[in-house]
Amino acid sequence: MNDILSNNSQDLNDFLSEYMNKWKIPGMAVGIIKDDEIIYCNGLGLRDVNKNLNVTKDTLFAIGSASKSFTSLSIGILVDEGKLDLDTPIKKYMPSFEMQNKYAEEHLTLRDMLCHRSGLPRHDILWYTNPSLSRKELVDKIKYLEFSKDFRETWQYNNLMYATAGYLVELVTGMTWEEFVKLRILEPLGMNSTNFSVEALKEYSDYSKPYAQKGEEINQIDFRKLDSVAPAGSMNSSLTDMLKWLSLHLNKGKVNGKQIISERTISELHSPQLPCELIPLKFDELQFSSYALGWFVEAYRGRKHVNHGGNIDGFCSYTSFLPDENIGVVILTNLNNPVCAMPIAYHIYDKLLGYDHSDFCEKLEDEAAKMMKAMEAATKPTINSKKDNSTPSHSLEEYTGIYENPAYGSLQIEVKDNSLKLIYNNIDYTLNHKCYDIFTMTIMEYYLVDVTFNYDSTGNIKSVSIPFEETVKEILFIKCK
Repeated sequence: MNDILSNNSQDLNDFLSEYMNKWKIPGMAVGIIKDDEIIYCNGLGLRDVNKNLNVTKDTLFAIGSASKSFTSLSIGILVDEGKLDLDTPIKKYMPSFEMQNKYAEEHLTLRDMLCHRSGLPRHDILWYTNPSLSRKELVDKIKYLEFSKDFRETWQYNNLMYATAGYLVELVTGMTWEEFVKLRILEPLGMNSTNFSVEALKEYSDYSKPYAQKGEEINQIDFRKLDSVAPAGSMNSSLTDMLKWLSLHLNKGKVNGKQIISERTISELHSPQLPCELIPLKFDELQFSSYALGWFVEAYRGRKHVNHGGNIDGFCSYTSFLPDENIGVVILTNLNNPVCAMPIAYHIYDKLLGYDHSDFCEKLEDEAAKMMKAMEAATKPTINSKKDNSTPSHSLEEYTGIYENPAYGSLQIEVKDNSLKLIYNNIDYTLNHKCYDIFTMTIMEYYLVDVTFNYDSTGNIKSVSIPFEETVKEILFIKCK
């Protein structure tokens, strides 16, 4: 192997600085483990642009969906103890659990949940804009959600299944998921700064602010509270702590001579379960992509590569390792870009493996730029009909009222400043008229969707339909007052 740090870390520092400038990343922390030794550990850039505060190896970042691997490890520990089984229907442990698809309800296992093959699509709006839901309330709403695929038909990434797995940990142990992870994983590893909420993050003296790019500008944005869906993506951690987490996996479940999860079970967590394609990228370096249990597994240049990214408002993380080569990389950033960390890991692996002329970074940068432009374009209205901008068929006051859906809760329509406003989970959305009883609004910053009002045989508005989950029928909210 070539050692990219054979003389000093300056070459890597120069690459990372250039990369940060190109991708407009305010701050970053990068660490590398090779043969059980930390060979690089550094913070670069700023954790707070306004106050000019530097990133350190101890700066806390939100790690987003990389939290899922902590949930799968928790399940694995309980499997070792005989308290759970990966292939037993979860109805055995949670008799009250219900789904719309009754066959799936009776047969769904933890393996199905942890490898995303339940048949249920994301339904992310359910939790994304409603931080006040309890975990139990969130799980109870699953019974109202429409499936987009048959049970075990295909891979569909699903945060709700991980929230349910975390709730199951609570039912089996009597501890919340947070308490269990802290006691059984964080404390044995000495991950003393890692926590589970925005509130806990802000109590720490060294934490990063979240940033997002819009056009050419980078702006600070709000933190996203994820308490109800925490087992899917709420954790905050530092480079120092995440290198300890990475070492646990490279050492097959052992820390300080103690096996906190059996080698057999952690191997199962790292083993492919079904093919998947999170990001539709086709490169010669990647031979296949699959999902294991809380981890993606691919063949990178013929080598097994276990990894998971984490993307939540203002942050992008990447935890990755080549188990057979005993190399791993952790990358934490404070930019809201879903693929900005991934190319760094591939660059580091190429250098360590002796591939000096890889253009993988440039190819992935091009694809990421296309993705970001497509997301921005989604907010721009398109003219689909000659009827666009026709007069609404009802007065604005007739659209107002409270509308309810058993899963998605209630929303309110009101008139303000001579236009319609939709209020959902304490967020105000402006409704722009498109044609007749159809309006548009932008959700989750990027997505422009149609809001369609429906009326009964007497012409009175009775409901509103919104495509909060694009893979199923529009979500129907019934007017109740």
